[in-house]
Amino acid sequence: TTYARWIAEMGELGANTIRVYTIHPPWFYQALLDYNTTHSRSPLWVIHGVWAELPPNHVYDDPEWESEFFAEMHRVVDLLHGRADIEPRAGHAWGYYTADVSRWVLAYVIGREWEPFSVVAFNELRPDLTQWSGEYVTVRDGSAMEAWLGKACDEIIAYEMQQYRSQRPVAYTNWPTLDPMTHPTEMTVAREVEHRESIGEVVERYPKEYDNDAVGLDATHMVATERLPAGVFAAFHAYPYYPDFMILDQEYSRTQSSLGASNYIGYLRDLKRHHPNMPVVIAEYGVPASLGIAHLQPQGWHHGGHSESAMAEIDVRLTREIAEAGMAGGAVFAWIDEWFKKNWIVIEYELPADRNRLWLNRLDAEQHYGLIAMEPGAVLAGNTLQQRTSAWQGVQPLYQTVGGTLRAAVDEAYLWLLFEPGESRYDELLVGFDIIDSKSGDFRWPDKVGARLPVGLEFVLRVTEDEVRLLADRTSNPVLIDPVRSQLVVQDMRVRSIAVAKPPDLFSGRVEQWFYDEYVTRRNDDGLYDSLMVVTNRPRFTPDGIEYAALGYDRGILPMGAPPDGLWQRQSDGLLEVRIPWMLLNFTDPSQRRVLQDGPGSERFGGDLGTMTVESIGIVTATLDHRGDWHAMPEDGSTVARFSWSTWEQPTWRERRRSAFAAMRRVFQTLTPPVAVDGRP
Repeated sequence: TTYARWIAEMGELGANTIRVYTIHPPWFYQALLDYNTTHSRSPLWVIHGVWAELPPNHVYDDPEWESEFFAEMHRVVDLLHGRADIEPRAGHAWGYYTADVSRWVLAYVIGREWEPFSVVAFNELRPDLTQWSGEYVTVRDGSAMEAWLGKACDEIIAYEMQQYRSQRPVAYTNWPTLDPMTHPTEMTVAREVEHRESIGEVVERYPKEYDNDAVGLDATHMVATERLPAGVFAAFHAYPYYPDFMILDQEYSRTQSSLGASNYIGYLRDLKRHHPNMPVVIAEYGVPASLGIAHLQPQGWHHGGHSESAMAEIDVRLTREIAEAGMAGGAVFAWIDEWFKKNWIVIEYELPADRNRLWLNRLDAEQHYGLIAMEPGAVLAGNTLQQRTSAWQGVQPLYQTVGGTLRAAVDEAYLWLLFEPGESRYDELLVGFDIIDSKSGDFRWPDKVGARLPVGLEFVLRVTEDEVRLLADRTSNPVLIDPVRSQLVVQDMRVRSIAVAKPPDLFSGRVEQWFYDEYVTRRNDDGLYDSLMVVTNRPRFTPDGIEYAALGYDRGILPMGAPPDGLWQRQSDGLLEVRIPWMLLNFTDPSQRRVLQDGPGSERFGGDLGTMTVESIGIVTATLDHRGDWHAMPEDGSTVARFSWSTWEQPTWRERRRSAFAAMRRVFQTLTPPVAVDGRP
């Protein structure tokens, strides 16, 4: 029923094709057959993939690994023709496949986004492998990886022809990191380190990044024989914000589409020029509606940080530019949010990694691409703050004094707080969090306001008239930017798309960003707290020595407004509701109450950092009244409130259409295919 509903909604969306990456359960294909049978004039086509992980030691023609990959191809072909019985396999779909949907299979796109280091390794292992002569696909003057991919494409066509006497177009997955063009702003990590050391820098840690221009995969080296009239094509995952050559290349920066300045269409046109006689499909594109940003982009089309209306606007713009660049089609990513996904800027802190599917990380851009939002179940009834206020009254207060009342609740994405002011209005509110234990952290409020605290704080939420910002005790901040070594300049990277009431603190410059090799919260009472700044675009050097500044932002500034975009609202009477994403408080797995911390009793899960579970967290508050006096909760001699919640093994969630759904429906209804020089679409 879920597949049937989703497929019907895709038809409502106006899409004409569904791209899938791997084998789904039999119900998907049955639901597709049922839908297309009753919608014969507007069926949904399928571009089907064949998934693979990297082979051991990067040997793609290893007999055992290759044979399993080819067997997966055979399973895909068989099930699409309704003739597959797949035995149970851990981590894979299985069952009896009887729905023949082959007439609606538009094409195959095999494989995945291969890592450059793996392609380089295989090319070095097989330097003499430069061609493939198959019955349906040939490769001439290629690399070892290109020849092997030609062999793989030939295999899936040959199997379907042998078994079912049918064929369809075929491509392999590619992405800008392995595109066949040369980008003048890129150099390898090793060459960059060598250059930085030559100008006197001390490089303490290699950048954790692919060599994005070290090797390429050129689909034009793959040619269909006369026995494959269905043909071959190129398929690229192409987003506007990464790799950095899309942002830094001067030619792309000067490019305009009919809609305005666009580095993205500059890249698309470059890609299309390289494939003059071959269809090019942008098999993935889009931007996510996450709170966190993983990469900044000149037109504001960042990797995250978008309101849902901005996400919709950008997805529409990208769609129109893909068509304008003359591409053969595009697949907007993705249908639903995927909580299990990971992103480089947060992956080291989502621990254990196999449990991140149980909670939603609002800082993880990869988890928020869906046209359909997959949100936590409603922890409090009501769609507005006014409606939720009555539900909040059923939550036991942590504090209830003349200074105010504080309540807390949790869901799979947030720690929720509600503060009701007491007898006098407040000009500033501080909420402190004792995450680890009462003996560690800072025993003073920021700037040492008020009396010494009864517990040490790792984080403080500072609420002023127009801003809510989370601050970290310096020893509790997982990412440090050294202000002494850094020259930061706040700048405007077209931040209109970021979901905040005002531009966040974006910065650029020579930035020293430090990561802990061991993370331990220290006891102190200095009252010094850090902003939660992170570097999203690291400093870079071109082969001719030009330096590009690092870029970053403060992720501790919480966006104002109602859900889903905003994280805090305040009524005229001072009542305040705040939602704090779990990772901003160093929770690596809120479903277990697991937090970032090394030291005695900590556990490691394959990464560099340790974690430990906590039974509860301590919460304290202080308000500044209009006379300039501070009022604390707890009051002198009172007990610090401890807040806990039940752990979970099964998350709750609900579906909601984002505004991108309606926006993409409109663009699909009005988009016309590009016309080639010869007049054919």
